[in-house]
Amino acid sequence: MRFVTISLLLLALGLGGWSAWHAAQTRRSETSDVVLLLPGPQLPALNPFLPADEAERQILDLIHEPLLRIDREGRLATALAEQWTWHQHMTCWFASTEAARAAAQELREQPVEKRATWDLESVATQGASLIVRFTRPESSVAAEVQAVLAAASPEKLTFIRIHAPPSARFSLEAFARHADHAASTKRLWFDEDGTCEIVTSRTSLEAQQALFEWLRPRHSPVPEIVPLTEVAALLEPVLDFQLKAGLKWDSGEPISAADVRATLAYVMPRPWPLSGRDAFRQIQSIEEPAPGLVRIIYRQAYSPALAAWTTLPILSAHWLSEQKGDFTQAPPGAGSWQVDRREGARMWLKKRTSGELQGAVPGIQMCSFTSPQEARIGLATKSFDLFWPSGLPREMSRSGTGFKSVTAPARHQIMLVWQTASPLLAEVGVRTALGLAVDREALQAAIPGGLGRAHYSFFPPGFWFSSPHRPSAPDAAAAEKLLSKSGWLKDIQGRVVRGGEEMRLRLVIPDGNADREKLGLALAQQWAKLGVRVDLVQVPPQNYFMELQDGRFHASLVGGELAPGWDMLPFWHSAQSRSRGLNVSQISDPKLDLLLEALVAEFDPSRIPNRAAAVESRLRELQPALPLFTDLTEIAVRTDRFPGLQELDLSRGLILHDLLSATSTLASPKAKLQMLSPK
Repeated sequence: MRFVTISLLLLALGLGGWSAWHAAQTRRSETSDVVLLLPGPQLPALNPFLPADEAERQILDLIHEPLLRIDREGRLATALAEQWTWHQHMTCWFASTEAARAAAQELREQPVEKRATWDLESVATQGASLIVRFTRPESSVAAEVQAVLAAASPEKLTFIRIHAPPSARFSLEAFARHADHAASTKRLWFDEDGTCEIVTSRTSLEAQQALFEWLRPRHSPVPEIVPLTEVAALLEPVLDFQLKAGLKWDSGEPISAADVRATLAYVMPRPWPLSGRDAFRQIQSIEEPAPGLVRIIYRQAYSPALAAWTTLPILSAHWLSEQKGDFTQAPPGAGSWQVDRREGARMWLKKRTSGELQGAVPGIQMCSFTSPQEARIGLATKSFDLFWPSGLPREMSRSGTGFKSVTAPARHQIMLVWQTASPLLAEVGVRTALGLAVDREALQAAIPGGLGRAHYSFFPPGFWFSSPHRPSAPDAAAAEKLLSKSGWLKDIQGRVVRGGEEMRLRLVIPDGNADREKLGLALAQQWAKLGVRVDLVQVPPQNYFMELQDGRFHASLVGGELAPGWDMLPFWHSAQSRSRGLNVSQISDPKLDLLLEALVAEFDPSRIPNRAAAVESRLRELQPALPLFTDLTEIAVRTDRFPGLQELDLSRGLILHDLLSATSTLASPKAKLQMLSPK
């Protein structure tokens, strides 16, 4: 067991040492350090990409800062960046610099009323290329602009994909730099599996021949080279972040686009869990066209890429350049707190900058405990202010102790997924009936300690686009009625049968997961009351996803990490089914496909809730899955230390950022600030 109290416990001192330490603690004033008790035998390692638990995650959130944050209302808010804007670049290449300039002049001479409808922000040339900047990434007028430019004969661009292993990357990068190929190579992209895409001004035949001749002596066998498409212009969405003025690292260096670029370059090759990794893979380049401006150019339009920046802590490029491998020490952060010192089992944080909170909270202390008994002593003497009761007797946070139990934000979700292509579950009415028989409150008894909260939406909770949907209560009678409409009736033995066939579900779970096994057994018991038999099948974890992709199940328990993005396309789009993606339910619906595509193509945050609601509504109609629970992590808070706690909205879960502002009731004015994208 590991417990931390930032200024608590030195068992090596013995009982006398404990008493003296405790006496000093009981004399501390309410403006002294906030004392935390953390779970675990060691102080946290503070790797910002590998938090061991919710406690370490929230401490890291104080030390490190992303470009954007999600505020208490679940909306996008400022962090290192004070403003963001989406744009779209359209790049055309011409035979000469003069031809590019003539094409630019042709656009500038278009009638004013036409230019106004195009959402043009700027027209510029760079050598033989013409760059047109639109104010919106989803601008539909790019085709009209290309039609005007057609008379200037821009070079045709060919997309080539090379199915190469990672070992071929060096050779392909050398190809793009070589004097014979650099001029014709416009873009070079790599996926993590080594697959490469090249945009070239050569024809597909010329490009294939050049690549084959280059790779043949350098890589055996020669990777497959496949031409994809031919276009007249390259369309790339662009995300601009304006950093807050005066931001610096502790070393005095300004925070810049170089830090953003270095952070991704360091993290992406490592197998660390990284929320938004798929969005970061779409980045073509990160530039700094002006001081304090971070320009991110993407390979394709994808609006949830914005939300990925709320979960990426930005690290110092200079500090990262000195790292030879994985972190051997905690990296410095750009957040409002920093590690002050460590002494044995204790660690202190202090404010990086002065401000209103500086006077109210001089510091934060943390320390590891070795037994629940010592935690009980600290609880009885009010020697700490906050603890995560994981692994501790839950009565420690109950009423009468002076502590109030609140919940942290949900991090994971578990869902019951149907195999909709199975003849047994192909009818929506059958899936709906089985869902009506599920009692989430009763299932909570199968969650360890009851630490799971019922969740009814396909989208994560607590965000501005989240659905507040709550279905009606479980209804076994309605379930039986729906089954009978599909021809499934109870026989004299109480079994649900149709045409002599008994309804028998194959419910698959990962092998060795005791929590999933308990949940699966509880589901089987609920369906047994309906007359449905369940075979609970445990599959080795390494084969679990393959089992789902191959459709060898009727129902499965699927868990995943919640992310702030709104992209549901990988899980429910028909193009992602049949072993091609994550749509293991095999749901295939043209209307749902269009709604999913419209959602990820929507770049206006104010319109995303309506788009998400339309997707949610269609998913509820189709019933490809049944959302069950999100995780529930408790935090025990000493109420007299946080008098402002009652003023906080606890519906989204509580984090340390919020709690530190509640150490005083003299809170700042309750202004709700929301970052808006300029029109």
